[in-house]
Amino acid sequence: MSFEKFLNLIERTPFSGIVDKKLDIVEKTDPDRIFVENVRAFYNLPYVAAKALCELAVRERIFKKKIGVICPNDESIIKSYDIDEEQDVTVTCEKCLLREEEQYTFDTKELKQEIFYQLRD
Repeated sequence: MSFEKFLNLIERTPFSGIVDKKLDIVEKTDPDRIFVENVRAFYNLPYVAAKALCELAVRERIFKKKIGVICPNDESIIKSYDIDEEQDVTVTCEKCLLREEEQYTFDTKELKQEIFYQLRD
């Protein structure tokens, strides 16, 4: 699925007049990890407006809202969950394990978390 549904949603909002479609950039975006900052940058919108568009896409069932837990060693997402899914108590960072870091298993409650969106099929 492409971002066509999301772009059509934008066309129906008050933002349609100020949005500069950059479809070639959007098409190169990972549809499994769409961050508010991506949308903000694509369309040159304020953060609040970009977040509102993402939330509208969730309500329209174009996006799924996800939460990612962040590895403290390299700031990458270790594991992601649907926003209403129960998180594991501990998570293992495969990158840290491969790099033979001292600590590669973490308590999920102690990790930073980041909201992102996923394009639905």
